[in-house]
Amino acid sequence: MIFLDNNSTTKISKEALEAMLEAYKLPLNNSSNHQLGRQAKKLVGEAREELKKLLNAENYEVIFTGSSTEATNSVMFGVDVKKIIFSGIEHSSVYECRPANKEIIEIKALENGLIDLADLEKNLPTDGNFLTSLMLVNNETGAIQPVEEASKITHQKGGLFHCDIVQAVGKIPVDLEKINADFASIAAHKLNGPQGVGALLFRKGLDIRPLIFGGKQEKSKRAGTTNVAGIAGFGAACKIATKKIDSYESVKKLRDELETKIKNFAGADAKIFAENVARLPNTSYVATRGLDAQTQLINFDLNQICVSAGPACSSGTSTESRILKAMGIAPEFSKSAIRVSLAPENTRDEVEKFFEVWKKFYEKNKGSNDS
Repeated sequence: MIFLDNNSTTKISKEALEAMLEAYKLPLNNSSNHQLGRQAKKLVGEAREELKKLLNAENYEVIFTGSSTEATNSVMFGVDVKKIIFSGIEHSSVYECRPANKEIIEIKALENGLIDLADLEKNLPTDGNFLTSLMLVNNETGAIQPVEEASKITHQKGGLFHCDIVQAVGKIPVDLEKINADFASIAAHKLNGPQGVGALLFRKGLDIRPLIFGGKQEKSKRAGTTNVAGIAGFGAACKIATKKIDSYESVKKLRDELETKIKNFAGADAKIFAENVARLPNTSYVATRGLDAQTQLINFDLNQICVSAGPACSSGTSTESRILKAMGIAPEFSKSAIRVSLAPENTRDEVEKFFEVWKKFYEKNKGSNDS
């Protein structure tokens, strides 16, 4: 099986798995006051420090959650503002989260895959009672967003800035101080950690209402028994994440070679989204005119290759990607988009196999679509 869907999730690292297995050997609850409770506190505290170190976040509080979606929802519901501003290309944890007591302002995205900074500036309130929520990296196109500029514009107008850093961490350097984020969301499983663990970071001095009520865990910001083993695995993944970033240079080379082959073979029928802006080194979001995305996925799956489609698929029928629609991409391309997301573990032979399967499918279907 060839796994080329690393933006959806990553394989858990040996280090993260070992940390979790060690933690699972004992009944650990960091709310307990006995020896094992203190050991649990130590593991959670160490993970918190590794996360801060990875993100240059010494000036931030770290609240562990069950996912990055929960972390993001905590910001959307928990920050005391009247208005929330985000773009049409945000992750669904932002785009679909629309608190009834807050006004939502949606800004435009450009065809190149970036948010429209001019539209952001035009739509920001002047009273300072607002939150801007933007992702550092788009999970479909891989486009690296101008979040530093967006944060600056937001703060100049007196607002707060939330950054979804989920897809970026572990692939490119992420510095919360450089971004100047007030809040940030992260998921362990995107950087070779376990699923079911995320974190919310917020700058010291700020406050946020909890999304989940109950006990006093996580400084009373997130009730519920702490996932000690999962957090230990998260910490272990953070510890090695920086070391892996350099390995993405070779990943980028493989990605670029693949895109060149596809464009040379299909010509104007092929389109690479966000091709001309800074992107994640592992992500290729490619469309081939006339080829249905869902049918492509089935063909790749039959050939033991795992990729994903940009469009959401329901009952076997592909629909237009919300992200590409927001970018103004024509349906002839948006409905044929598939995402290839590589990892350092992927080989040239695997990428070659993907291209051969894609090539055969294109040759077979190109004729039928042209006739």
